[in-house]
Amino acid sequence: MRQVHYYPALVISESKTLLPEGKQIARGWRAVHLGEGLEQLSLTWQLQEDQLKQAAGQGSRLRITVALDYRDAQQVDVILRQSDERIGAIDIRYAYVFQPFELLLTEEQTAAVLNEGVRLELIGSKEPLWVFDAHDDVAERVLFVPHLVMGEPDSRVEEALNTMLSLSSIQPFGWMEGCVLDGLYSLQPVLGEDRVNPILDLHFSQFFNEQGDLLYEDLHGQQADGTFTTIEATLPLAVIAKYRRDHPVILKALEFFEAAGRRNGGAVIDEDMVTAEGSYTVAYPLAVMARQFNRQDMAEQAIAQILLRRDCLAREQHVFLRYQRKSQEHTFRSWARAVAWYYLGLVKTCIELKDTQFANLAGMAELEAEIIRIAQVAAAWRQPDGLWSCFLDDATTGIDTSGSAGISAAFALAASRQLLPDEYMMLARHNFLELSTYLTPDGILRGVAQHNAGGMALQQSGYRVLSQMGLGLWAQLYAYMRY
Repeated sequence: MRQVHYYPALVISESKTLLPEGKQIARGWRAVHLGEGLEQLSLTWQLQEDQLKQAAGQGSRLRITVALDYRDAQQVDVILRQSDERIGAIDIRYAYVFQPFELLLTEEQTAAVLNEGVRLELIGSKEPLWVFDAHDDVAERVLFVPHLVMGEPDSRVEEALNTMLSLSSIQPFGWMEGCVLDGLYSLQPVLGEDRVNPILDLHFSQFFNEQGDLLYEDLHGQQADGTFTTIEATLPLAVIAKYRRDHPVILKALEFFEAAGRRNGGAVIDEDMVTAEGSYTVAYPLAVMARQFNRQDMAEQAIAQILLRRDCLAREQHVFLRYQRKSQEHTFRSWARAVAWYYLGLVKTCIELKDTQFANLAGMAELEAEIIRIAQVAAAWRQPDGLWSCFLDDATTGIDTSGSAGISAAFALAASRQLLPDEYMMLARHNFLELSTYLTPDGILRGVAQHNAGGMALQQSGYRVLSQMGLGLWAQLYAYMRY
């Protein structure tokens, strides 16, 4: 049986740099600063004889994982410790916590790295780069410590499912972790609660204490315990309300939604901006809560949040990410993840309400009609391989696997519930096979457009990353094809 093997590094750091004021590393994790001069990191490997035999003659992937929000675009030089030969660079742009980055090494380079070790140096960065250090419980956190990974499994799909069903799939609390939790929960009927529920509990333990208090850092690395900083932070509530319907954080989310609605005339938005994310991060959790707690007011609010976004963001063959209400400006036209957020939220909200006494509420027929319309719009933008470009109407921006997985998952889910014709399930199955070619040997989705901190220029640049958030969307597609 072919297998993938991790080889964690021994991390040597002389850095005395302190964390930037107001920032903190994720609870229970350790990190080191990576810079130049005395701030560089040295990595060495001390392998047993059987491990050396295992690694002989193989190429590898050298990985480090970002531990603090990084708002810069730089390269980490990788230099052999003894010969001082530069063997490559790791390209890190606008990275978020728990995001792994890698450099592919040849057989010769891998042998040299194991023999000499490497120095990692980041030159001229305007922002401090922090990466996770080694941990005592390295087996559970092995993806996040500096390591080499080698080998090829019998099935990358099975490896991806194993990665999902572990701590390796963890993401920052909010929309990213929400995609993962949604993926995990969707796997329950397929893989069984015995496999899935312990992993849900493991993920929850990162963000909640035994009393149910929410403890986390926002996407800027600032402490955000007990609060929701934006409407993007509430996506995990959909799974929490399904899985632990008595969880105290649910009341906090409802208070947050109500306060936002009061400030904005019923629109649950951040400040003046209507965003596509809210279809998935607000309407969908509200629909789940309406169903769980038999609340018609929440059902009506969920429908209203979808229709608000339809009216503000959906324009003929396009869906925009953002709409400023005062200036009436639209931005990020047909960005793949904007379409995914809008469409996933639309489909899931409709399905949550469809099998309840809320099925005939005003607006439900409009949701069903929009599901069909957007399916036709999205299908028309598919590239020759079946997937979607980072901007659907601009093929030069290159395939984005996360947006493609999200749209495909919505196709599969809607078709499984007869909200779309069977042809869309066929499209979803085709796209699943195509997306699975983007899995790394250890089951992380690559080809993902970076999160949006770098603005339009980064999204148009073709830059792509590894992402567990993207893997969560892929897992949803895997599950919904089997419903």
